[in-house]
Amino acid sequence: MLNHAIDAIVAVCAVMLVWYLVRAYLRTTKKNGQSDQIAMEDYLQKITLVTGFSVYDTFCKSAEEWRVSADRINRDFRIYLSCQSIPFYVKDFVRKSQKHIDELYRGKGSSCTDKRLLLFYSFLTLFFWGGAVFVSLYVLPYALPEALRATFVVGPP
Repeated sequence: MLNHAIDAIVAVCAVMLVWYLVRAYLRTTKKNGQSDQIAMEDYLQKITLVTGFSVYDTFCKSAEEWRVSADRINRDFRIYLSCQSIPFYVKDFVRKSQKHIDELYRGKGSSCTDKRLLLFYSFLTLFFWGGAVFVSLYVLPYALPEALRATFVVGPP
């Protein structure tokens, strides 16, 4: 009886191991999918926000390293505008500069915004908490019936 239980546990573990390996394989082989395309477009958007250049200027800048002709850049840019297909030299440029893009994008106005948000939420919390205290001490006792007020002794200090 014990042998059957051990065999069942081993079989379940083997099935779980195979399932895990299949999932890991499928996750690693799914490259250049829709999520990669969206990530590239996000980085192109970040580049335009940080540098102030257009996407076309980014295409031209990324083509410098690969020595791509101006006709090819124009054709690839038209294809990008029509079907959002990003050429290899732009993908390479974005891939190589992702770290710098993220640093510049996070550094742009984030500290001031964080301080303002913290201050706003602090005042909002104080406002709600103070309002609740005011209502519970000064408004609620006069809204309750006299018998209930005398029982619980509620009112301002």
